[in-house]
Amino acid sequence: MFALSNISGFITSYACRYLLRRFDRLTVLRGGIIGLVLAMWGMAFAPVFPLFLLCSFVFGLSLGVLGLVPNILVPMGSSPERKQQMLSGLHTMYGMASLLAPLLAAGVEHFSGSWRWTFAAASLAPLILFAYTFHRSHRSLHTKAMSYTSEEHRAHKKKNFKPQLFLAVMLSLAVAAEIMVSSRLALYMQRTWNFDMEASSLYVTYFFICMMLGRFLFAVVHFKRSPQFLLSCSLIATAVFILAGVFIHPLFLAATGFTIAPFYPLAISWISSEFPQDLDAAVSYMMATDSLMLIIMHLGIGKLTDLFSIQEAMLWGLGFVAISLCMVNSFTLLFRRQPRPVLQEATVK
Repeated sequence: MFALSNISGFITSYACRYLLRRFDRLTVLRGGIIGLVLAMWGMAFAPVFPLFLLCSFVFGLSLGVLGLVPNILVPMGSSPERKQQMLSGLHTMYGMASLLAPLLAAGVEHFSGSWRWTFAAASLAPLILFAYTFHRSHRSLHTKAMSYTSEEHRAHKKKNFKPQLFLAVMLSLAVAAEIMVSSRLALYMQRTWNFDMEASSLYVTYFFICMMLGRFLFAVVHFKRSPQFLLSCSLIATAVFILAGVFIHPLFLAATGFTIAPFYPLAISWISSEFPQDLDAAVSYMMATDSLMLIIMHLGIGKLTDLFSIQEAMLWGLGFVAISLCMVNSFTLLFRRQPRPVLQEATVK
């Protein structure tokens, strides 16, 4: 299920920019919501396992749309001064969802006796979102992406493709580091500190609490430093906390949720400022690269865990942070060089 939804999410993230050129954002968003609800009902009531896997694939396709479109709408609907805070608020909700999801699953299974009923219960959230899409307050944002002729589109892609892909890889590396810690933290506590399943899962909960608090901080406080400075601080602090978590105490690993928390919304805010007229394509590349990088990370870290140990695999994950940090600080040098002023010779009268 996890593999199919990730693969289909990658497909949607890449293909969604073509949908946004053909349809307005509201139509694409509603289509994703309807597909998500149907997929969740299918996973809840599928009588055979192949049908369950098919619904998982559709689930990933739809979730890719719902992960992409809000990250386009929020920057478009926010003022430049509030954009960073609005995106942090959006991703604070993602952090809260990460905390509530296991509680919801446990509660539904407790009362229904089947974990599959969780999908049916959770489908209430996208149904509420679907109803909200009919509200008139945000109708002006749901327009088709700016249309270009084929020649203009090729010229536009030639100009923006490399910097957009560069920023997408930069972001996906940081996300890979975040997911590496959160997905391996329970296993790390079991193998390195001999914790049982319950105690080790508690550290994962600490991680998501820290992440939610970090994003909430950036949602209520406007930091006036440049995005590159804030992103660099986030990555450096994350690297320090991973090292401290491995060599001092694992609570530092849980605290990396706080240090990496603002990176995603800050990066999207930066990307939206760099490509305000081509935001659909930029976010599409970003989401597609995220999905691909997560697959690479899970395969690579899993293999390193098998060959060496979970502790060394955690340290190897610092490579994601280091490369992302280098990319943050080299973007302007590579793609935004200012032309040198032309010196005019003084005329002699």
